[in-house]
Amino acid sequence: MSSPPSTPRRTQAERSAATVDALLDATIDCLVEVGYANTTTSRVAERAGVSRGAHLHHFQTRSALVAAAIERLSALRAEQGLALARELPEGRERIGAGLDLIWSGYDHPFFQAAIDLWSQARTDPELRSHLIEVERTFDRQTLEIAARVFPEQAGKPDFERLIEMALAAMRGLALLNTLSPGSDRAAKQWQPIRAELVELFERSG
Repeated sequence: MSSPPSTPRRTQAERSAATVDALLDATIDCLVEVGYANTTTSRVAERAGVSRGAHLHHFQTRSALVAAAIERLSALRAEQGLALARELPEGRERIGAGLDLIWSGYDHPFFQAAIDLWSQARTDPELRSHLIEVERTFDRQTLEIAARVFPEQAGKPDFERLIEMALAAMRGLALLNTLSPGSDRAAKQWQPIRAELVELFERSG
């Protein structure tokens, strides 16, 4: 009876990539569940199932680890947003559905974790320097998604201004979830704001 084929051993590069993935996933989970102040390197390493030495090998500081985790989350969000944009309806319903798609990214625990990070970065220069670059990438990704979501408006001169206004409204509304977690305050207020934004986008199209 022949023995089953052995599983090929992973290369050092593959093991290293798996460790980084585990660390970033654990960091995102910790940021959402316990906040930045409690997202310690030891907590992340324990959750990821790696040694603290392995963490320090890949990320020398907590700020660098957190920034890399947020960058990873931003890339995943952009990939998902572009995929969902392809599924939006055509015609007049597309504007409202597109706004709902973008709003879903703010009406989410991940954005609450981002708010916590922004607050901490106000007095943490190292964290702030990391997040500035991540936010620039995030803004570019958001505009790319918006151009796919609203193709009729994307070529107009005031498109970026319109998107920035819509995002500012969404960010402000999402703050209600910080003060009243689990409530439907933001969801209720989103409906009239959505109606106003739909009208603005329709006039721009």
